[in-house]
Amino acid sequence: MTQAADVLSIAKAEVGYREGRSSNGSYNNHQKYSNEVPGLEWSDYQPWCATFCSWSAMKAGLSNLFPRTASCASGVAWFKNKGRWSAYPAIGAQVFFGPGGGTHTGLVYAYDADYIYSVEGNTNDSGSPEGIGVFLRKRARRDGYVYGYGLPAYAEGVTTADPGLHGRTGFTYASTASDPSGTSSSGTSARTVVVRAGQTLGAIAAAAGISLASLLSANPSLQSHPDVIQPGDTVTIPATAPTQPPATPPGVNTPPASGSGSASGSSSSVPSFPGIPFRYTAGRAPVYSAAVKKWQAQMAARGWSIAVDGYYGPASASVALRFQREKGLMPDGVVGPITWRAAWTAPRT
Repeated sequence: MTQAADVLSIAKAEVGYREGRSSNGSYNNHQKYSNEVPGLEWSDYQPWCATFCSWSAMKAGLSNLFPRTASCASGVAWFKNKGRWSAYPAIGAQVFFGPGGGTHTGLVYAYDADYIYSVEGNTNDSGSPEGIGVFLRKRARRDGYVYGYGLPAYAEGVTTADPGLHGRTGFTYASTASDPSGTSSSGTSARTVVVRAGQTLGAIAAAAGISLASLLSANPSLQSHPDVIQPGDTVTIPATAPTQPPATPPGVNTPPASGSGSASGSSSSVPSFPGIPFRYTAGRAPVYSAAVKKWQAQMAARGWSIAVDGYYGPASASVALRFQREKGLMPDGVVGPITWRAAWTAPRT
């Protein structure tokens, strides 16, 4: 394989990995990558998207082609200082997001005229920059959230959509390009994978580009207890026909759509948001609300320890805050329309 394919295949093999949890059940940014990258051990329990990119390069034996840093901003500066920066996507490029590129980062494995397809650490189904694990993402190329791309100096050269690099040594211009590792859009034969710690069947299915129903159909022994899998178990991935790049996921800071993972309900079953966010203010007695009681009942049904009494007090606000952190939503303890919908549609983890 090419050097770009090596990095991408290593990164994509991590799809489904999840960070650790605190004693209260919330995700806490504890992950394996920091301690495996010399010099970045200190970054455990910190946002780790940039660390994941450094780890992927290190595992491919290409540390010299990527910045070794836990900081997105430092990564941007590293590529710019080397003259390896572009406003256009490239295969195997490190894409940076947010103001100055300092919010989030990932690795591009494909692009077309409208979208980039990336593998990212410390994100989630909604594309949050403070998520829970490694996911494949599809993002609009011209979204203002996309800041730019660092172009590693791969030995085989770089395939890029940058017209300014057309004809230059070390670059191949292509308006669209697919995954050189051959795992994103081409068909595959049936194979077996070994379950890693923190993986779910939903995550395994998503990484393979198939539905959970297809995965269960190929593994009849799991159909009676799909939630009970252990590290070291083997799961059969059925053969697939060639497919298009992954369907557009929900936008940033919106809850995942029904059918993603083990969602708790369909969009048609989500009650209408009551119109006024639930907010707890210290020192002010909460007022009874039937809508609050409905939300509390749903959270209790999801397994959260919460009183179903219709009063949005400090205990309910604490549950909302922990739920938001778990799902990569804005952690403000306020139940607005996004958090309300996620109570019915977000996967149970």
